[in-house]
Amino acid sequence: MRLGKILVPLAGTDSDQRALRAGFDIAANYGAHVACLFVNRNPTEALPVAGEALTGQIATELVAAVDEANKRQCAKARETFLHMLAQTGAEETGTPDSRDKVTAEFLETMGDPADRAAAAARLADLVIFSVPDIAYDIEPTLMESGRPCLLVPGEAANTIGQRVIVAWDGGPEAARALTGALPLLGEAESVTFITAQDREFDELATAALQSYIGSHGIKATIKQVALGNTPVGEVILNQVKENQADLLVMGAYGHSRIRELILGGATRYVIQNTDVAVLMVH
Repeated sequence: MRLGKILVPLAGTDSDQRALRAGFDIAANYGAHVACLFVNRNPTEALPVAGEALTGQIATELVAAVDEANKRQCAKARETFLHMLAQTGAEETGTPDSRDKVTAEFLETMGDPADRAAAAARLADLVIFSVPDIAYDIEPTLMESGRPCLLVPGEAANTIGQRVIVAWDGGPEAARALTGALPLLGEAESVTFITAQDREFDELATAALQSYIGSHGIKATIKQVALGNTPVGEVILNQVKENQADLLVMGAYGHSRIRELILGGATRYVIQNTDVAVLMVH
């Protein structure tokens, strides 16, 4: 399996370089296209937040401030993008038509950054965010796009995906994460599936998992670790550290609240505490 298109939302901050580096490094393995998205915030949308009792002058100043911030951050994002092009030798084009080389494009639009990123993600094979300092709210993309999201913390290794831990519970979220990670697992030096539970080891389910990943040419170790009273997210990250992994693959779990989805405890714990890259799918 290959990755054809990688989306990297940019925020015009120093962390853009981290996400871009991961995106271009992964793209190099597949001759993939890297789409870099910067979303300008609509200046007029800042007015209701500040309240309705605004004088014309204050409203004008607020709009001007947002507009100036957009220009400054977009320019920084574009500069980082061009620097990465120069470093990698990737071709800048909006019409990729080759699998033999990495191509890239810089996209600029206006709206709500979180919503725009989620919409763009639906036509990408992988989305890469810097965490936890990313200016975008990643939850709409993670919970609504249905696409694999690679979250790259500041402490992440320069190489991502050589030693991989897959958190596995047999559920639909874990299955989608596994499917989304298959291209990366195929390139890994070692893959270990971790099941954190106190139930008896299920040999039939383990055999089915081995059969599935084997059909994709992936060799992996499967082991069960005791959960006990330790939170699931902490158990998972302990296993990542113990195995010296540089990538964690897991499902993104959420809880429904009337009209929104919020991240579940284990998912949020991992995002906030990981020091390795995490690939998640809801």
